[in-house]
Amino acid sequence: MDLYGVGIGIIILVLLHKLILAPLRRLLGNVIVGLIVLYGINHFGYLLGLSPVPITLVTGLLIGIFGLPAVAVLTLFYTFF
Repeated sequence: MDLYGVGIGIIILVLLHKLILAPLRRLLGNVIVGLIVLYGINHFGYLLGLSPVPITLVTGLLIGIFGLPAVAVLTLFYTFF
């Protein structure tokens, strides 16, 4: 009976990892890389005529979900609008 409980526990942990932790790790990685790039654009973008993009919770979530294309779209949005 104990082996069934251990097996079920292992299956639950694997499902937890696959469904929750792996996408969350990817989201966090996208946010970190995107915010580093956005920080560079905010500090050196004036050389190319780009406006600074405010770093907020919304921009962090957009960058986390969509990755580096979101950085480009946000930069172009704040530059031209």
